[in-house]
Amino acid sequence: MSEITTKEKIFNVAIDLFSRKGYNEVSIREIAKGVGIKESSIYYHYSKKEDILDNIFKYYLKMMNKVEISEEQMEELLNQNPKIFYHFGSEAIKKQYATLKMTKILRLIFIELYHNEKIREFFLSELINKPIWFWTLFFQRLIDKKIIEPVNPKKLAENYYNYAMFKMFEAIILKYPEDPREVDIGEIFDNIENHFDFIFASVAINKKLIKYKSYKRTINKTIIKGIAINKNDIEEVDDENNNL
Repeated sequence: MSEITTKEKIFNVAIDLFSRKGYNEVSIREIAKGVGIKESSIYYHYSKKEDILDNIFKYYLKMMNKVEISEEQMEELLNQNPKIFYHFGSEAIKKQYATLKMTKILRLIFIELYHNEKIREFFLSELINKPIWFWTLFFQRLIDKKIIEPVNPKKLAENYYNYAMFKMFEAIILKYPEDPREVDIGEIFDNIENHFDFIFASVAINKKLIKYKSYKRTINKTIIKGIAINKNDIEEVDDENNNL
């Protein structure tokens, strides 16, 4: 494991302080004290506190965009079973949230929604509007393929995603433990996946798909190998947990 730089230390300390006290309540001086450097040294790496926030946004998007899937691979997963496609995506996103850094960033975003306009705009764009747009297209695709009933796809997307966002909010804000390492991301994503199964079962045309209980164990290994997170990404996740 490589030693982290001063800039990375500043970044990590800032995330930790922001997630505990709120972005507006943390000063550059306090961040410098947490790193163990002079306040003036921070300006060598970041011109102002907002630059740190901008880098937090960039880091969040980088983590969430790591898993890519081609149109052909998506089609193959959907042809096997929509639950297989969903489970693959759920597991990929769960990997990104499996670090303390991402948990703290999400908490920072949640607690500053009503205090910081820039954070609120980021939340609405990246954590609400874009995901709901994606899930609307996903459910519309299932309708077009005659896999589910021709109901309102946006309503399905909102029903699914609003529940998912609430479960994250519940864990990161309402039930946030004193030690953030106790946040059980696996349990959260299991609950969200169960909700997807509930929605899918309520609108599925082919009821055999609902009874397909072993989909989590029978994902086509060849397909997954082609779209799995690469080894360097996995090592990076491990390093981040060790450095926080």
